[in-house]
Amino acid sequence: MTITGSARRDGISVEVAPGGALRGLELSPDALRGGGPRLARSILALVREAGAQANERAKHVMAEELGGLGKDDLAALGLNQEASLTEAAEATTPDRWRV
Repeated sequence: MTITGSARRDGISVEVAPGGALRGLELSPDALRGGGPRLARSILALVREAGAQANERAKHVMAEELGGLGKDDLAALGLNQEASLTEAAEATTPDRWRV
């Protein structure tokens, strides 16, 4: 079973694995018309959104399969809450990608 999260908006579609690893990115011609800075902001926002979704799905699967996992256990597995995911994703984003 593969767990992923996805998000789509403004001609951009992303798919990520738990932890935020990008698995797929599709851009329509409309997505490219907004310019580079807007495109970069939109992609990063969608990756964060999809990553939070993938993490939530992974948490549920892990809880069902292993049972008895608490927040600390899930955090140790990299399945943080959405706010933590956002901070972690931002911390690993190269400065040249930031807008």
